[in-house]
Amino acid sequence: MERLREATTWLCDMDGVLVGPAGLIPGADAFVERVRERGYGLQVVTNNSLFTPEEIIERMARAGLSMRSEEIWTSALAAASYVAEGTDSPRVFAIGRPAIHRALEDAGCIRDVRAPDVVVLAETRDYDFDEFARAVQLIDRGAAFVATNPEPTSPTLDGPVPGCGAMAALIERATGVAPYVVGKPNPAMIRSGLARLGVDTARAVLVGDRIETDVVAGAAAGLTTVLVLSGVTTLEEVGQAVAVPDVVVGSLAELISLL
Repeated sequence: MERLREATTWLCDMDGVLVGPAGLIPGADAFVERVRERGYGLQVVTNNSLFTPEEIIERMARAGLSMRSEEIWTSALAAASYVAEGTDSPRVFAIGRPAIHRALEDAGCIRDVRAPDVVVLAETRDYDFDEFARAVQLIDRGAAFVATNPEPTSPTLDGPVPGCGAMAALIERATGVAPYVVGKPNPAMIRSGLARLGVDTARAVLVGDRIETDVVAGAAAGLTTVLVLSGVTTLEEVGQAVAVPDVVVGSLAELISLL
């Protein structure tokens, strides 16, 4: 708990931590307000690759939480940064909603449906068989395979739906090629988020609701990790997990007194 009191940078997952399918999670707005009052760094680090930063800001605003574009770091942005790193104008075939296409374009990538260097798979709710067939063919011909995030499902009000991880498994089964997954639990996403803020890990904390992604990534990147039980992970599952969070709380509301 002392490490939390000394923290000056807070990285928070989005779904299950700040918002849920029904809206704002109680206490999230007060937590964000307190972080800003103290002058601490704040960044939403989310594996959700469905939305652009602007769409996330609008979603948060509807829920009653004001966010800034520089406070948003998604797996789509991280994937685009990874693909563009060290290569001038890489050629990319991407599957996903406008968020991934916008991120790749802003990073200097060029759309190529014939002979791309990389196939990028992001989350979407409009899976098209022809796109997946094309991805399989391109990877079979030698294109690298990158996925934004590993979650097999995505939560909705009606229940879980197939996520990026599930659809990546489809392509992997067809090609025999496993994707390089940029999002959590890959600590590279955490490190790139910290680099964007210009801070190191010494006084940084990652708050998430999934042990297998958030806690694993935060620990591997050297951050203090907090698991909130306001998302998918239950208290009973904590003792059975392969990684143990430094702190477990019900929600962000329980952290306010430490700031």
